Amino acid sequence: MSEHHPHDPQHTPEQPAAVAVRGVSQTRRNLLRAGAIGAPALVTLKPASVVACSCKLPSGFSVSGNLSRGPKTCADPSETASIWRPRVTAVQIGKDSYGNPVYEYRYRTKNSTVLTIHKGTALAATLGVKTGSYGGTVVSDWMAAADDSDTGLFMACYVTAWAHANGSNFPLKETLRDMWNAAVIDGTGYVVPNQSKKWNKAQVIGYLRFLSGLQPL
Repeated sequence: MSEHHPHDPQHTPEQPAAVAVRGVSQTRRNLLRAGAIGAPALVTLKPASVVACSCKLPSGFSVSGNLSRGPKTCADPSETASIWRPRVTAVQIGKDSYGNPVYEYRYRTKNSTVLTIHKGTALAATLGVKTGSYGGTVVSDWMAAADDSDTGLFMACYVTAWAHANGSNFPLKETLRDMWNAAVIDGTGYVVPNQSKKWNKAQVIGYLRFLSGLQPL
């Protein structure tokens, strides 16, 4: 799908700075008020801990295992659908029969690298992604969904994989496609390397949530 009018919105989402809350124990405050500590005291401030983990590939991830050790999300997660959605660049690919320019609206990374995947890329015909009962035919249909919806999660992770994945710190787009097709659409389950059981739909969605910086349900 191509369009005739270029539009290149610039959108660089700001990430809120983390604020560490520090305090002095109630006991020390009471002692100070009572004059029990006459000399100046040095108070050791303990920084807030940060919970993070590597962006595990399917072979090293399990929904139950990650949750049993506390909330875990990917240290460098996929950008969400709402971030990818407006970040496109109009690229002229030719002219129509009237001589008017024809454009593809291609997604670009936060570093302004323009990808070849675009809003009109066909899900099934071009990418091999099965749609099942979810509907939609092109990438922008799924990218328009909510960040935590099945299709929004998948599409955002897929485009992130297209842009950044090398198969060692983020799954390849082909891996994401295969697990989606097998477990979410076909219902036959996805065979995970080095694991004895297949992933079902809930586990695949849980993994996509993990990749997106969300805690699996």
